[in-house]
Amino acid sequence: MSVAEIGSRSWQYLLRVTEGYSVRFLSHAHRSGWGVFRTIGFFHGIHRQLFTPAVERNPAHEAQLLAGRIPVFRHWVKARDNPEFWRTDPLTGAEWPDISWHKIDYRPGNATGDVRILWELNRLQHLHDLAMVAEKNAAERDRAVALIEAQIGSWAASNRPGKGPNHVSAMEEALRLIALFHAFDLVRSWVSLRTRDTVASTIAYHVWHVERRLSLHSSAGNHTVAEAVALVYAGVLLHDYSRASRWKSRGLQLLRTEAARQIDTDGGGIEQATWYLLFVTDLLGLAVALLEHTGQPSEPLIEAAVDRGRRFLGALAAGPGDLPRIGDADDGYALSPLLRISWSKSPLAKVQRSFRVSGLSVVRHGPRDRLVFLHNPLGMAPGFAHGHADCLSLAFQFDGASVLIDPGTYQYGGSQEYRRYFRSAVAHNTMVVEGEDQAQQVSAFMWRRPFRSALLVSRFESDCSTLLARHEGFGHLGITHWRGLIYRRNGFLTVWDFLEGVGEREAAVHWHLGVQASVSPQGQRIQLTDANGLRLSMDIRGGVPSLVRGAVDPPLGWRSAAYAELEPCDTIRIGVGARSEPVLTVLWLAEPDAVENLLPLVAEFDSHRVALSGG
Repeated sequence: MSVAEIGSRSWQYLLRVTEGYSVRFLSHAHRSGWGVFRTIGFFHGIHRQLFTPAVERNPAHEAQLLAGRIPVFRHWVKARDNPEFWRTDPLTGAEWPDISWHKIDYRPGNATGDVRILWELNRLQHLHDLAMVAEKNAAERDRAVALIEAQIGSWAASNRPGKGPNHVSAMEEALRLIALFHAFDLVRSWVSLRTRDTVASTIAYHVWHVERRLSLHSSAGNHTVAEAVALVYAGVLLHDYSRASRWKSRGLQLLRTEAARQIDTDGGGIEQATWYLLFVTDLLGLAVALLEHTGQPSEPLIEAAVDRGRRFLGALAAGPGDLPRIGDADDGYALSPLLRISWSKSPLAKVQRSFRVSGLSVVRHGPRDRLVFLHNPLGMAPGFAHGHADCLSLAFQFDGASVLIDPGTYQYGGSQEYRRYFRSAVAHNTMVVEGEDQAQQVSAFMWRRPFRSALLVSRFESDCSTLLARHEGFGHLGITHWRGLIYRRNGFLTVWDFLEGVGEREAAVHWHLGVQASVSPQGQRIQLTDANGLRLSMDIRGGVPSLVRGAVDPPLGWRSAAYAELEPCDTIRIGVGARSEPVLTVLWLAEPDAVENLLPLVAEFDSHRVALSGG
């Protein structure tokens, strides 16, 4: 750590150990504490002061909210009016302690569970969606407002300032603050004075706490963006408070720096995690919309980053549900799962492009097919927290079916064996040498020995795309992995793998499937099918394929379609002995041809390798 970071962390530690005294003082000091927030203009009047974010209405989602249920990832949890509800893991039933937040063990491997699941419940983002129902549907307004008031009151009573797991993370407080601003603004005309005061005091503590614990220096990442956006919201909307100008200035200063740093020049995310790129782009988009709506000066650096991020996301997907999961994904949102501010309503155009800075190539010939090839760095230095050992991995969607998949993230807490597995090279569609990763996992959110990679050939023709890349993640073993792809639309996808180096090393190629597989008795041809009638063939040359599904020791053949969900998936493991011959995988998208007919095409890859490496 730098001297500046050591000083910053020491100051935060001092603030943390003295926080109990500060909370008690501020709670009783009207002029400098929560009480003054009740007089601030934002909390008065019947006229809305915030913009309406672009959201996608969902009647089924709204019906669940009106029934008193709260979404937690892909589950719906019935709200209960008791203090323990907001501290209880909605999926496992484990209860988190109601003690000072800095005394709570929440790190991965703790005895209680994955705190990220609890935090999803407590972001209170569902209140925004429920407030939208109240604003749009007069017939259900009274019901929606009653639920909002009851849940805000229950949450505030259960989560006293400085106490419990929901005050551990400054980012979680920031996201909750943004949600409360939007929800209150939508229903301000119909809530009671008591609810107004509860919202004001809750926001008061949250913004005070966020400002004291900003994620800075080596901790800067998507957390920093969320916290800075919350400061901008507080600074702009609570402009008649004495500290508002400082909040706004500090928030914008951080956003200018982090927007330029975290969204690459070609639009990808520096964290090498597509879901966090969406999260950051949406947060920055909310800040831009707030500034524009309230007549603030424009912020060109932030606006340019939002535009880059949106273009990149638009090249990959038609919406959040279609976004390929690369790197970590915690399934969290900037404001709501219905938010669509980063997506165009126009249909996906044909895309054939390499994003060289971000390390990703994408080929789309229409909305029902997509090839994504990673030639990426590991992630954001120095810890590379949300990156995976997925270099030279690929995902492939054909005729609407996810054929080759990225297995996902599963969860951050809970079983650390599965946390290690889902981050590993074994859990991705790439090559593994001696069972090792392309970098070294040292904790649940930290890597060492980051790999280097390079895209060497990127050629796009009308119906054919050719790509060649290499990485040096096995450099400590004296090995370089080369991978070449040829994708001919409605014809074939062929993958050429070659290990260049010294010594005898056992290796394997893995293909994780979103469809079902069966291996022929001869072991060279694999049939792929799904419930919708898809039938494809895969041929293997240069290795011995086997089918694995749901193995536990060690883990292999698992996927996580959403956060905290785990299910087996068919996985082809191609065992490669200690030899220096290439492995060829051919996925036939029409009637199978002879693999030998493709050998002249892939010979180009070896020619490039020899020319570039000298042997």
